[in-house]
Amino acid sequence: MRTKIEDQAIFLIPETDLVASRIEELRDFFSERMEADPDIDQIVLDVHGIDIVDSLGVNLIVGLYRQAAAEGKTIEIIGAGERFMKVASFFRLTTILSISREEER
Repeated sequence: MRTKIEDQAIFLIPETDLVASRIEELRDFFSERMEADPDIDQIVLDVHGIDIVDSLGVNLIVGLYRQAAAEGKTIEIIGAGERFMKVASFFRLTTILSISREEER
């Protein structure tokens, strides 16, 4: 897990599949980083290389979206591979979030 700041955006880079065994750790890490940089305007979740997203991973993404919306920030997902896009489409994340595929970067 890592983050980077560019302009007014924070890039959240999980570097691990978004699965139940990692969700609590990821949620805590992302929350700490977002609280440490309250002046950011945009949250970018970089899922490059993430293949597996289970239902708790989807809940993590929706939670990030809700937190961003409540704070008046935008959120987008970048680097989505084919498997990630299948899950995102199935759970209709594409209707509430901007999701860019790997090759669009």
